Amino acid sequence: MIVSREFPPLPTLEELKALYPDDLELIQVQVLFRHGERTPVRARFQTWGLQPFWPFCKIAERFVQSIVTYPNADVTPFEYVRRLESVANHLPKNIPVAASGFKQGDHDGLCMLGELTDLGRYTGFVLGERLRWKYVDQLGFLPRLFDDHGPFYFRSSHIARSNETLLSLFQGLYPSTFQAGGIKPVVYTRLFPQENSYPNDENCRRLSELGFMFAEVVAHKWNPVLAGYPSSQVKDVLPDGIAIDGSPRASGVFDTVAACKAHDVALPAGFDDPKVVDTIREAVIDEWYLGVQSSNEYRKLAVGALAGDFVHRMEAAVQYDTEKQNLAPHLIAAQKKLRDLLAQGTTTPDKLVGGGNPDIKLALYGSHDTTIASLLCALEAFDRKWPPFTADLTMELFAKNVYAEKIEPIQLVSTPNTSESDSSAANTHQKKPVKRDYYVRLSYNDQILRLPGCVPEGRHLPGDESICTFSAFQRIVDSFTPINWERECRTNLGEPLKDAPEIAKAFAQIPRQSGQVMAKVQA
Repeated sequence: MIVSREFPPLPTLEELKALYPDDLELIQVQVLFRHGERTPVRARFQTWGLQPFWPFCKIAERFVQSIVTYPNADVTPFEYVRRLESVANHLPKNIPVAASGFKQGDHDGLCMLGELTDLGRYTGFVLGERLRWKYVDQLGFLPRLFDDHGPFYFRSSHIARSNETLLSLFQGLYPSTFQAGGIKPVVYTRLFPQENSYPNDENCRRLSELGFMFAEVVAHKWNPVLAGYPSSQVKDVLPDGIAIDGSPRASGVFDTVAACKAHDVALPAGFDDPKVVDTIREAVIDEWYLGVQSSNEYRKLAVGALAGDFVHRMEAAVQYDTEKQNLAPHLIAAQKKLRDLLAQGTTTPDKLVGGGNPDIKLALYGSHDTTIASLLCALEAFDRKWPPFTADLTMELFAKNVYAEKIEPIQLVSTPNTSESDSSAANTHQKKPVKRDYYVRLSYNDQILRLPGCVPEGRHLPGDESICTFSAFQRIVDSFTPINWERECRTNLGEPLKDAPEIAKAFAQIPRQSGQVMAKVQA
């Protein structure tokens, strides 16, 4: 079971040249990545002896907060040390006590539930270093110094571990010695009701409704399997066994197992059995991703809006590149002026807010495992392996010049001042592109993806099925991009699933009282 990112050796220069041939011009890169290693999101296995407070957050306890000092209203950094507190349930009135880690009296570096650990910050930094090696040091695609906001767009989900991984990645991409002019990175975050950097079922009623439907179908299929061998091996810690809708849920059990394995924390003996963990993983993958694999309605509401954002940014880049090739210097100058306004913090039109500049070269999105796996499912590229911590899905946009098949020589009209050598030099073949074609390539954890929707002839770069034509990739994503996510989240409420009849039939046949769908319980 691989839970942490295994970074392969960096490609050789020969391999890099093969990946980026001279006739393909890289014009934009977008990287969607999962946060780094974290603690479990809830305290579990406590009866077995697993402590809720893990001592892996020494960096996080050194807090720096911006405060204002008066009367001059100066903003200054204020450093303090964080300590976690708990309650002693065995004492009267829940008396507060200092929290302890794996050893009693160990109060240093304790983590909150679901918090990015020191290891998670490190792996985020390593991912940033690798991006710098490729796109700055080798390809020269990104600037050597971070001294202008213009070519960049950074966005994180509203959850802290995602934002902190993004900041760690940025430090690997642009260490302090390569940050100039006092320019600080701008990180965009959305309000929770508009969040689309993960399947936001809490703010999308129809997605929540469909999610319960698929979860109940999966529970009906997998609970008898989980109640067998997997549950028999962990009776000491989970006497009620493992179930999709159990307490804790199978997904919660898997979450804790993954966090423990990532940090070399001891687990109950039964979880050392690969068959137990693999069976739980397969069941949880169905619970979380059967919907996005089976139903386009589910796909749209779960990950379609974010995928649409990726394509929208590509469309803007293609339009901008086309305008540049058509020699429109006034447009280039206007975009430069707008970039300067953004760097100064000046209010700009809505289409530019959130990194909407059409000449964005690198966009980074801090997200989650469910985001990456759902998007891979939607693109028919999911390998049924849970995305490890710091997993990344990289989307590269290329331009390729297309030349006329027959190139006519340019003829100069002879004049008394034209020498024979001048005429001979002018009568040469002029190779000038007649248009630019655009292509998209996706890679997941350094492995190039081959999308089924790009395999047919005419939908990929000739000779390479892994490089989609932009129009083919656009067509794939458009098929599951909602027109209005918020409105579609309020559509079809209470209606049966229409685009996955086998799932709808399986759901209808599940015995229940008064048509009740299973209640949502904590994982």
